[in-house]
Amino acid sequence: MSTGKVRFEALDTLRGLAILMMVLSGTIPFEGALPGWMYHAQLPPPQHIFNPDWPGLTWVDLVFPMFLFSMGAAIPFSFGGRMDRGTTHAKIAGHLIWRFLGLAVFAVVSQHLRPWGMDAPDFVKWLLALLGMTLMLLVFASPAKAWPVKYTFLIPLIGLLLTVAFLGLMDVEGVRGFSLKSFDIIIMVLANTALGGGILYLMFRKWHQALWVSFALLTAFFLSARDGNNWISNIYSWSPASWLVSWNYLKYLLVLIPGIYTGIVCRNALQNLDIGLRQEKTGNARIAFGILLAGIALVAVSLWGLYTRNMELSFAITIVLIVGLFLLLKKWRSFWRPVFVKLFPVIAVLIIGGYLLEPLHGGIKKDPATLSYLILTAGLSMVLLLAFVVLNEEFSLKGLMFILTGSGKNPMMAYVAGSNLVIPVLALTGMENLLFFEEIPVVSGLVKAIIITLVVGLVSALAAQKKFFMRV
Repeated sequence: MSTGKVRFEALDTLRGLAILMMVLSGTIPFEGALPGWMYHAQLPPPQHIFNPDWPGLTWVDLVFPMFLFSMGAAIPFSFGGRMDRGTTHAKIAGHLIWRFLGLAVFAVVSQHLRPWGMDAPDFVKWLLALLGMTLMLLVFASPAKAWPVKYTFLIPLIGLLLTVAFLGLMDVEGVRGFSLKSFDIIIMVLANTALGGGILYLMFRKWHQALWVSFALLTAFFLSARDGNNWISNIYSWSPASWLVSWNYLKYLLVLIPGIYTGIVCRNALQNLDIGLRQEKTGNARIAFGILLAGIALVAVSLWGLYTRNMELSFAITIVLIVGLFLLLKKWRSFWRPVFVKLFPVIAVLIIGGYLLEPLHGGIKKDPATLSYLILTAGLSMVLLLAFVVLNEEFSLKGLMFILTGSGKNPMMAYVAGSNLVIPVLALTGMENLLFFEEIPVVSGLVKAIIITLVVGLVSALAAQKKFFMRV
């Protein structure tokens, strides 16, 4: 068994899809321009007023847990090789804490450096956003093969000092006030779950079935806390710094744990000495295509049924698709067959369990997240991972996945490149006006959002190809 670094490109592709769908969902036109399923289910058009009592699930609601699942699945690939080579638990724990702090800093810095909310003329605002992108690159870009200077360790330090000075200057000049409690909530959730998921991996990597014990205990804790004013909810609500560390963030470990388990199973398979079997043509393209269609249909039916509230019909179709997917997996002559046959019970339980728990707390909701939302989206993420395995491995479409896979390898850059690079450049050069037509504002707004998303993906993928990453 190999102890070297193992790369799972289908996982990178899934993570890239999640991050680019985040970009797209944040740039599509609002004000009721598009159908309701193009937005968060709880922000329905035309007013887009948040309704915490409105149940449903759209593709926009799926992207965040999809990214969380991908992050969880990446943990065994990130730390497994180091531990196999003898890196101590103490060093790994130190890295986890450093990564948590780095992501927390990124959450605060990226929020303050976005152009939205800056009190300045548009021209100045776009220039400040580009300067913000430069500062974030200095602080967070990987120096490996990217910075052509000798003392690369000084660059993040200089970048951090310049960033602090820049944020202070914006505060003094009234462009944007600074507060540690003003941060990107998505990144702060990622910081908390990365720390919690890393600790769980250290505890259970050799006994990965025991991960489900922690999953069950966290589920019980979450349900009791959600139930109302009781001693469990008091523990759930307590934190020495609730803006930085919170159980409300850590509830997403219920998405991360299935990801960690999936990552362990896949990494163990990829370490097999018979890795060359992956390159063999199996000769059962029809079976692989059937698996791909069944997986896509599972996701599509769930989104349709949960959004339109056709619960009984969508549940019945989902059961049929799950059975069909299992039968196809059993016939699949592939390196990946035993991997996903092993993962299949988890997929089935998460999706079916998500449906059975759907009526709890007034139906599936993203915010505040219900148990059905957390576990069902984890199951759907596993299905999408299977779909990308088929596309990348069975049909050899890795080349066509360049933008998705590259963005998945460079997610921090993709996350900020839209607001701090692509959109400011479009505005400053006047190209933004070329993408807007008064006669068809909705269509042109959607086309503009798609173009911005593709450019963000291309920039991130090309940077990854050149080994230029943003990371903590």
